[in-house]
Amino acid sequence: MERIWVKIARLSRYTYLRIVRIKAPAESIALGLALGVFAGALPLLSLQMAIAVALALLLRGNVIAAALGTWWSNPFNWAIVFPLFYLLGKVFVPVDVTPLSIAEFIHLPLLELLQRGWQWLLITTLGGTIAGIPMSIATYFITLRAVRIFHDRRAMRKLERQRRVLRRG
Repeated sequence: MERIWVKIARLSRYTYLRIVRIKAPAESIALGLALGVFAGALPLLSLQMAIAVALALLLRGNVIAAALGTWWSNPFNWAIVFPLFYLLGKVFVPVDVTPLSIAEFIHLPLLELLQRGWQWLLITTLGGTIAGIPMSIATYFITLRAVRIFHDRRAMRKLERQRRVLRRG
């Protein structure tokens, strides 16, 4: 079990360094990552990254950070995240979508299947949007602070190296 936590810690550190080392203004990186987190909350699985990149281009956020931001929502947590977003969406849209068994799914007429699918998608999209807004706002401010601290420390190290070279020379 300890080995899994070591891998998670290493992956987290790697992702952090990838984000803060992007050569762009801190505001652009933070906005891009926030837009990616927002798009990751949408149940449009194959379109999340495209939506994040389009929003980043439109709002002048960093495209790479936006693409990275969508990866918080991944196949390992979809089974947990999307039902929560569905429940959140149902608070605002009181339509009940009845669950389907495999046998019902196979024998259900196509139009009824599409209607149930659209209801689920709309409710989950609303829930994802409602959850995605505060998550993306928090992501923006946390990322902005982290990137600024990293850039400031890097600038201080560079200045210190230059001072050492000047003292030797």
